[in-house]
Amino acid sequence: MIDMTSLMTGWLLALLRFTPLLLMPALTPFSWAPLHVRMMLLIALSWLAVGVMPQAPESSHLLLASGCSELLIGGCYSMAVMLPMAALGLPARLLDVQAGLASASLFNPSVQSTDSLLGTLLSLAGTLVFFALGFHLLVLRSLMASARLVPLGALAHAPHLSALLGMLGSQFVLGLMVVLPVVLGLFVIDLVIAFASRSMPQANIYFLALPLKVVAVLALLAGSLRLAPTLMSRLFTDALVGSQAMVKG
Repeated sequence: MIDMTSLMTGWLLALLRFTPLLLMPALTPFSWAPLHVRMMLLIALSWLAVGVMPQAPESSHLLLASGCSELLIGGCYSMAVMLPMAALGLPARLLDVQAGLASASLFNPSVQSTDSLLGTLLSLAGTLVFFALGFHLLVLRSLMASARLVPLGALAHAPHLSALLGMLGSQFVLGLMVVLPVVLGLFVIDLVIAFASRSMPQANIYFLALPLKVVAVLALLAGSLRLAPTLMSRLFTDALVGSQAMVKG
Protein backbone atom coordinates (compact mmCIF):
# COMPACT_ATOMS: atom_id res chain seq x y z
CA MET A 1 0.00 0.00 0.00
CA ILE A 2 2.86 2.35 0.77
CA ASP A 3 4.43 1.67 -2.65
CA MET A 4 1.10 2.24 -4.39
CA THR A 5 0.65 5.53 -2.52
CA SER A 6 4.13 6.63 -3.51
CA LEU A 7 3.47 5.63 -7.12
CA MET A 8 0.22 7.55 -7.30
CA THR A 9 1.80 10.60 -5.66
CA GLY A 10 4.64 10.56 -8.18
CA TRP A 11 2.18 10.18 -11.06
CA LEU A 12 0.11 13.14 -9.87
CA LEU A 13 3.23 15.28 -9.54
CA ALA A 14 4.38 14.29 -13.03
CA LEU A 15 0.87 15.01 -14.31
CA LEU A 16 1.09 18.53 -12.89
CA ARG A 17 4.50 19.05 -14.50
CA PHE A 18 3.24 18.14 -17.99
CA THR A 19 -0.18 19.82 -17.70
CA PRO A 20 0.80 23.43 -18.60
CA LEU A 21 2.63 22.29 -21.73
CA LEU A 22 -0.04 19.97 -23.15
CA LEU A 23 -3.25 21.60 -21.95
CA MET A 24 -2.44 25.26 -22.60
CA PRO A 25 -5.64 26.54 -24.23
CA ALA A 26 -3.99 28.69 -26.87
CA LEU A 27 -0.76 30.02 -28.35
CA THR A 28 0.99 26.64 -28.56
CA PRO A 29 1.39 24.23 -31.51
CA PHE A 30 -0.20 21.53 -29.32
CA SER A 31 -3.47 23.49 -29.22
CA TRP A 32 -4.25 22.39 -32.78
CA ALA A 33 -4.59 18.79 -31.55
CA PRO A 34 -7.99 17.71 -30.13
CA LEU A 35 -8.35 17.89 -26.37
CA HIS A 36 -8.89 14.15 -25.88
CA VAL A 37 -5.67 13.41 -27.80
CA ARG A 38 -3.71 15.76 -25.55
CA MET A 39 -5.33 14.25 -22.46
CA MET A 40 -4.29 10.73 -23.47
CA LEU A 41 -0.78 11.94 -24.27
CA LEU A 42 -0.63 13.69 -20.89
CA ILE A 43 -1.65 10.55 -18.98
CA ALA A 44 0.77 8.33 -20.94
CA LEU A 45 3.74 10.69 -20.52
CA SER A 46 3.02 11.07 -16.81
CA TRP A 47 3.09 7.30 -16.29
CA LEU A 48 6.33 7.02 -18.25
CA ALA A 49 7.84 9.90 -16.30
CA VAL A 50 7.23 8.17 -12.95
CA GLY A 51 9.55 5.35 -13.98
CA VAL A 52 12.44 7.52 -15.17
CA MET A 53 12.23 10.71 -13.11
CA PRO A 54 13.88 10.76 -9.68
CA GLN A 55 11.47 11.57 -6.89
CA ALA A 56 12.18 13.63 -3.80
CA PRO A 57 11.37 12.11 -0.39
CA GLU A 58 7.66 12.40 0.36
CA SER A 59 6.47 15.02 2.79
CA SER A 60 2.73 15.14 3.32
CA HIS A 61 2.68 18.65 4.78
CA LEU A 62 4.53 20.00 1.70
CA LEU A 63 2.38 18.19 -0.85
CA LEU A 64 0.48 21.34 -1.86
CA ALA A 65 3.71 23.31 -2.21
CA SER A 66 5.19 20.48 -4.29
CA GLY A 67 2.17 20.58 -6.60
CA CYS A 68 2.56 24.32 -7.08
CA SER A 69 6.26 23.80 -7.76
CA GLU A 70 5.48 21.23 -10.46
CA LEU A 71 3.04 23.63 -12.11
CA LEU A 72 5.71 26.35 -12.01
CA ILE A 73 8.26 24.10 -13.73
CA GLY A 74 5.73 23.04 -16.33
CA GLY A 75 4.76 26.66 -16.87
CA CYS A 76 8.39 27.61 -17.52
CA TYR A 77 8.71 24.93 -20.19
CA SER A 78 5.34 25.80 -21.71
CA MET A 79 6.75 29.27 -22.35
CA ALA A 80 9.27 27.59 -24.69
CA VAL A 81 6.40 26.97 -27.12
CA MET A 82 3.99 29.73 -26.11
CA LEU A 83 6.31 32.73 -26.44
CA PRO A 84 7.53 31.94 -30.00
CA MET A 85 3.93 31.63 -31.19
CA ALA A 86 3.01 34.88 -29.46
CA ALA A 87 6.11 36.52 -30.95
CA LEU A 88 4.89 35.50 -34.42
CA GLY A 89 1.30 36.57 -33.77
CA LEU A 90 2.01 40.13 -32.64
CA PRO A 91 3.93 41.25 -35.78
CA ALA A 92 1.28 39.51 -37.89
CA ARG A 93 -1.40 41.71 -36.33
CA LEU A 94 0.81 44.69 -37.10
CA LEU A 95 0.83 43.59 -40.74
CA ASP A 96 -2.95 43.19 -40.69
CA VAL A 97 -3.34 46.79 -39.58
CA GLN A 98 -0.72 48.05 -42.01
CA ALA A 99 -2.23 46.18 -44.97
CA GLY A 100 -5.84 47.07 -44.13
CA LEU A 101 -6.83 43.49 -43.23
CA ALA A 102 -7.51 44.16 -39.55
CA SER A 103 -11.28 44.02 -40.04
CA ALA A 104 -11.12 40.50 -41.53
CA SER A 105 -10.77 37.47 -39.26
CA LEU A 106 -10.94 33.68 -39.30
CA PHE A 107 -12.68 31.43 -36.80
CA ASN A 108 -10.28 29.07 -35.03
CA PRO A 109 -12.29 26.04 -33.83
CA SER A 110 -9.44 24.70 -31.67
CA VAL A 111 -9.71 27.61 -29.22
CA GLN A 112 -13.24 28.80 -30.12
CA SER A 113 -12.09 32.29 -31.09
CA THR A 114 -11.32 34.43 -34.11
CA ASP A 115 -7.80 35.04 -35.37
CA SER A 116 -6.36 37.52 -37.82
CA LEU A 117 -5.66 36.37 -41.38
CA LEU A 118 -1.91 36.86 -41.36
CA GLY A 119 -1.72 35.77 -37.72
CA THR A 120 -3.29 32.44 -38.67
CA LEU A 121 -0.89 32.09 -41.59
CA LEU A 122 2.21 32.69 -39.46
CA SER A 123 0.82 30.51 -36.69
CA LEU A 124 0.43 27.62 -39.12
CA ALA A 125 3.94 28.24 -40.47
CA GLY A 126 5.35 28.24 -36.93
CA THR A 127 3.47 25.03 -36.09
CA LEU A 128 4.84 23.38 -39.23
CA VAL A 129 8.40 24.37 -38.37
CA PHE A 130 7.91 23.27 -34.75
CA PHE A 131 6.91 19.72 -35.69
CA ALA A 132 9.02 19.38 -38.86
CA LEU A 133 12.27 20.17 -37.03
CA GLY A 134 11.41 17.93 -34.08
CA PHE A 135 11.10 20.64 -31.44
CA HIS A 136 8.12 18.82 -29.88
CA LEU A 137 10.39 15.89 -29.05
CA LEU A 138 13.12 18.22 -27.83
CA VAL A 139 10.75 20.05 -25.48
CA LEU A 140 9.33 16.82 -24.06
CA ARG A 141 12.84 15.39 -23.65
CA SER A 142 13.95 18.56 -21.87
CA LEU A 143 10.94 18.38 -19.58
CA MET A 144 11.85 14.79 -18.72
CA ALA A 145 15.45 15.84 -18.09
CA SER A 146 14.29 18.68 -15.82
CA ALA A 147 13.96 16.09 -13.05
CA ARG A 148 17.77 16.09 -12.81
CA LEU A 149 17.57 19.75 -11.81
CA VAL A 150 14.40 19.53 -9.71
CA PRO A 151 13.21 16.00 -8.77
CA LEU A 152 9.50 15.25 -8.61
CA GLY A 153 8.09 16.72 -5.43
CA ALA A 154 11.06 19.01 -4.73
CA LEU A 155 10.53 22.74 -4.37
CA ALA A 156 11.76 24.75 -7.35
CA HIS A 157 13.47 28.11 -7.12
CA ALA A 158 11.53 31.17 -8.22
CA PRO A 159 12.57 32.20 -11.77
CA HIS A 160 14.77 35.26 -12.01
CA LEU A 161 12.93 38.30 -13.34
CA SER A 162 15.96 39.33 -15.42
CA ALA A 163 15.99 35.97 -17.22
CA LEU A 164 12.27 36.28 -17.98
CA LEU A 165 12.58 39.85 -19.27
CA GLY A 166 15.59 38.95 -21.42
CA MET A 167 13.67 36.02 -22.86
CA LEU A 168 10.65 38.19 -23.65
CA GLY A 169 12.79 40.83 -25.35
CA SER A 170 14.72 38.40 -27.55
CA GLN A 171 11.57 36.53 -28.56
CA PHE A 172 9.67 39.56 -29.81
CA VAL A 173 12.74 40.96 -31.59
CA LEU A 174 13.16 37.66 -33.46
CA GLY A 175 9.43 37.58 -34.20
CA LEU A 176 9.63 41.06 -35.71
CA MET A 177 12.61 40.00 -37.85
CA VAL A 178 10.44 37.34 -39.51
CA VAL A 179 8.08 39.96 -40.98
CA LEU A 180 10.52 42.90 -41.17
CA PRO A 181 10.89 42.75 -44.99
CA VAL A 182 7.11 42.92 -45.34
CA VAL A 183 6.86 45.83 -42.88
CA LEU A 184 9.53 47.79 -44.75
CA GLY A 185 7.92 47.02 -48.12
CA LEU A 186 4.52 48.23 -46.92
CA PHE A 187 6.14 51.32 -45.46
CA VAL A 188 7.57 52.21 -48.88
CA ILE A 189 4.14 51.63 -50.47
CA ASP A 190 2.54 53.89 -47.84
CA LEU A 191 5.06 56.63 -48.70
CA VAL A 192 4.17 56.33 -52.39
CA ILE A 193 0.45 56.45 -51.58
CA ALA A 194 0.95 59.51 -49.37
CA PHE A 195 2.86 61.31 -52.14
CA ALA A 196 0.16 60.38 -54.69
CA SER A 197 -2.64 61.59 -52.42
CA ARG A 198 -0.92 64.96 -52.01
CA SER A 199 -0.39 65.22 -55.76
CA MET A 200 -3.97 64.19 -56.60
CA PRO A 201 -6.18 65.20 -53.66
CA GLN A 202 -9.36 64.79 -55.71
CA ALA A 203 -8.76 61.05 -56.13
CA ASN A 204 -9.47 58.70 -53.24
CA ILE A 205 -6.04 57.09 -53.33
CA TYR A 206 -6.47 55.07 -50.13
CA PHE A 207 -9.31 52.90 -51.44
CA LEU A 208 -7.70 52.62 -54.86
CA ALA A 209 -4.42 51.44 -53.32
CA LEU A 210 -5.97 49.04 -50.80
CA PRO A 211 -6.07 46.04 -53.22
CA LEU A 212 -2.48 46.85 -54.18
CA LYS A 213 -1.40 46.68 -50.53
CA VAL A 214 -3.15 43.34 -50.04
CA VAL A 215 -1.41 41.85 -53.09
CA ALA A 216 1.90 43.37 -51.99
CA VAL A 217 1.72 41.99 -48.44
CA LEU A 218 0.94 38.48 -49.72
CA ALA A 219 3.76 38.62 -52.28
CA LEU A 220 6.31 40.00 -49.80
CA LEU A 221 5.24 37.53 -47.12
CA ALA A 222 5.57 34.61 -49.54
CA GLY A 223 9.09 35.76 -50.40
CA SER A 224 10.17 36.36 -46.80
CA LEU A 225 8.81 33.02 -45.56
CA ARG A 226 11.52 31.26 -47.57
CA LEU A 227 14.02 32.46 -44.96
CA ALA A 228 11.60 32.24 -42.03
CA PRO A 229 12.33 28.62 -40.93
CA THR A 230 15.83 29.63 -39.81
CA LEU A 231 14.49 32.49 -37.69
CA MET A 232 11.63 30.35 -36.35
CA SER A 233 14.10 27.63 -35.41
CA ARG A 234 16.12 30.21 -33.50
CA LEU A 235 12.91 31.42 -31.86
CA PHE A 236 12.12 27.99 -30.41
CA THR A 237 15.76 27.26 -29.53
CA ASP A 238 16.24 30.51 -27.61
CA ALA A 239 12.92 30.04 -25.84
CA LEU A 240 13.86 26.52 -24.72
CA VAL A 241 17.26 27.69 -23.49
CA GLY A 242 15.59 30.54 -21.60
CA SER A 243 13.07 28.14 -20.03
CA GLN A 244 15.85 25.85 -18.83
CA ALA A 245 17.69 28.85 -17.37
CA MET A 246 14.57 29.88 -15.45
CA VAL A 247 14.16 26.36 -14.03
CA LYS A 248 17.81 26.30 -12.93
CA GLY A 249 17.17 29.54 -11.07
